[in-house]
Formats: sequence, structure tokens, C-alpha cells
Amino acid sequence: MRKRVVSLGGGTGQPQVIQALRMLNYAISAVVAMADDGGSTGVLRREMGIVPPGDIRNCLVALAADPTAPLARSFQRRLSGHALGNLILAVLNEEAGSFSEAVAICERMLGCVGSVFPSTEEFIELRGITRDGRTIAGEDMIGHGPCTLSRVWLEPSAPQAFPRAVEAILQADLVVMGPGSLFTSILPNVLVPGIAGAIKATHATRVFVCPKADTQYETWGLAADEYVEALFDHGLDGCVDAVLVHREPPEGGVVTRAFCALTAQDLAAGAARRAFEAARRSPHSEDVLKHIHAVRAHDDVLEHLRSMVPVVVTRDFSLEGAPTAHDPVKLAQAIQGVSECRSQLR
Repeated sequence: MRKRVVSLGGGTGQPQVIQALRMLNYAISAVVAMADDGGSTGVLRREMGIVPPGDIRNCLVALAADPTAPLARSFQRRLSGHALGNLILAVLNEEAGSFSEAVAICERMLGCVGSVFPSTEEFIELRGITRDGRTIAGEDMIGHGPCTLSRVWLEPSAPQAFPRAVEAILQADLVVMGPGSLFTSILPNVLVPGIAGAIKATHATRVFVCPKADTQYETWGLAADEYVEALFDHGLDGCVDAVLVHREPPEGGVVTRAFCALTAQDLAAGAARRAFEAARRSPHSEDVLKHIHAVRAHDDVLEHLRSMVPVVVTRDFSLEGAPTAHDPVKLAQAIQGVSECRSQLR
């Protein structure tokens, strides 16, 4: 019987980990954050009364029988500012009577090898407070806010979790949180009480994949241990069994100096490389690059992490030409290693 794994997150990090999990032939379920209110997703949310489709669409494509096939590629095509997949989900939501049924229809259309679930089907708004005391409303504003975040919360504060998402977490052998934006892609899932309760109750090994870089304003300057502290502060204290941390070899440094945030809309490594090259050619690239930080993973940070969680795995996850993305092969190997030593974790 194949191992059952849940990917929990959103944004561009979730398709990365799905790509890695597909290499391991796990039975995959993706639980996706529902707080997005920017771009095409935000427009459809406001005009058609649909919960955010964008991150769901990205996971559907990542799980498609062939993510490079014309139909899967078409889901990502833009028409008048909207991804075609977003429009399909919005229309199917009306025709089928529910967002979850719209997702299920798209799974069948794409021949998905796994399932995609919203963390909640209720309309929620993400709010946060920065470390200098400013309150910000809306996921898009938080992700591009003026200062590192201190904490976030949902309005309403206790939305109903999507039942199949809860069931998937409870039945999983492995739960992988991240990589992705901490406050806007990972924590909006955890803040849904039923999702947090399932993460606490599951017998699965719970793994956090720490991002490689601060690609959003929300986490500028945070070290790897501070990412985990934030998870604990938002209800997951004692609920992380292993952390995967990117750390370059001492002779490295090229990638660290070149981190950039302009891959935020890309899913595939090739697209990430193209975006990075475009950023380097941009006359404003130096201004962008100097404000992006590699997530710190110094010896003292790792020592603190090891006091917080049972297992800390450090590895060079570098992917040539895509400095914010994890190499899917290396990520798959690390996840498999943690999964195989589960008996030592719980």
C-alpha cells in the first residue's frame, strides 16, 4: 500500500513539493490555504463570490496526469488578466453548486494523480500585525507589507474546516508543511481550527520545509528557528517532528547573493530560471536583490532548532538558476529519508 502524504500550504511553494512527492510515488492530497485576495483570484473572489481559486489551480496542474500536456498548460494561460483555470473553477462553482465539486470536476478533466482540497470553503480574510505594531488587512497587503509580521489571524476566527481535508490529514502517514510564504501560505491553513486539530491528532510524521529565501516582505530577516517559533506561536507547539533546512556548503555563496523574489508567479524550474534571468537584466534588479535575504541557518540557529524539534535535516537544496526554489530531486530524497525514520520521531 502506498504511503499517504498531505501537502499543506499554498502559493508557489506547494507545487514544488508536489513535484518532489510525485517522484516518491506517494498517494498525495494537497490542502490549500484559502485567504488569497490578490490578482486574478482577488477579482474573481469579489466579482463572482468564489473562494480563492488560484492556488487550487496551481496544485491541480501540479497533480495533472501530465502537467506539460496542452490542457494542463491551458489552465495557466492568461485571458484578459485571468488564468483560464481560475475562470473554469469560477464557472463550475456556479454550475455544479459548490467549489469542492468544481475542484473534483477539474481533477477528472486533468486526470490528477492526487486530490486537492481547500482548507475551508468559508470566506475568510487574513489580518496581521507587524513587528512595529501596524495592523494590516488582506493577504495581498500582508504579503507586500511594510515590515516583518509578528502574528496573523483570520476573520472570522473559527471557519469550518473542509471535512475531506481533515480526513486526509488524520489518515496520512506524512504531512509536509511548506515550502512557501510563512504568514500568507502556510499559517492560513493552521489558523482553521479543524485543520490545526487534525495536525495535532494525526499519527503522521509532520515535516516543515523551511523556505530558502525571504521572498516576501512578511518574513524579512527571520532565521530558520524563528519560522518554527511562528508555527508554535500559531497553535502548532509540539506538532512538528522534523524540519528540512537549506544550507549551502562553505564554498558556496553565489546563490545566497542572488536571491530574488521575482519567481513568485512561476511553477516550473524552467519558468523560475527565466524569471531570474529577467530580474538580473532589469535596471531595478539591484534594488530588488539587495532587499532579499537567504533564510539564516547558522550553527547557533540549528542548535536552537534541535532543541525545539526531534529531527533537523540540513541539506543544500540549490537548484541552478532558480535561487528561491528547492531542487525537487534533493527535496524528494530528504522527505523520503525523514519518512523512513518515522519510528524514531513519534
